[in-house]
Amino acid sequence: MLADRTAEELRLSGDAYPDWVKEKYLQLPENFSPRIQALAQQITAPYNTPYDKTVAVTNYLRREIEYTGVIYLPNEDVDPLEYVLFDAKRAFCNYYATAQVLMLRSVGIPARLAVGYAQGQPNIQKSLYAVREKDLHAWPEVYFPEYGWIEFEPTTNQQPIERPEAREDLAQIAPFANNSNQPLFKPDVEFTPDQE
Repeated sequence: MLADRTAEELRLSGDAYPDWVKEKYLQLPENFSPRIQALAQQITAPYNTPYDKTVAVTNYLRREIEYTGVIYLPNEDVDPLEYVLFDAKRAFCNYYATAQVLMLRSVGIPARLAVGYAQGQPNIQKSLYAVREKDLHAWPEVYFPEYGWIEFEPTTNQQPIERPEAREDLAQIAPFANNSNQPLFKPDVEFTPDQE
């Protein structure tokens, strides 16, 4: 099932992260840039929830960093993320996703980097999609209690992820989606864990 959580649900999920999430997904490099951490704190300071802070970082990256397919670092002594965020202000998906993951972790929000493929190109009927090597993609995922990992899209050559504000709004966006938080079907037979 696709995660179709609303902004309201994610906003209310809080920050009671399990220990395994805190131990693994709040780690930062030993020499993590104080400039990047200060930027993350500045961007997220006006917000109270992990969801709103995450959206603020996503929007900042989409607004301030221009997409490019290639980055040339001026020399090997430069911190690549500092260079992208403060000097070049240009990036491709790996940089966008890595920047968001580390910025969020630096303000106490568990995040991870996911890799795979973007949607690809649809046929005329939009019933089939051609996914090619050029569709390789990286994106950040953020952990929300009760819901698990939720994807975000800071890379500007991809469509932004638009979440409905409340459950009632979801029916307008996806009228055929399962909006009831109930299983899509109920099996006729009950399974025990050793039968599954």
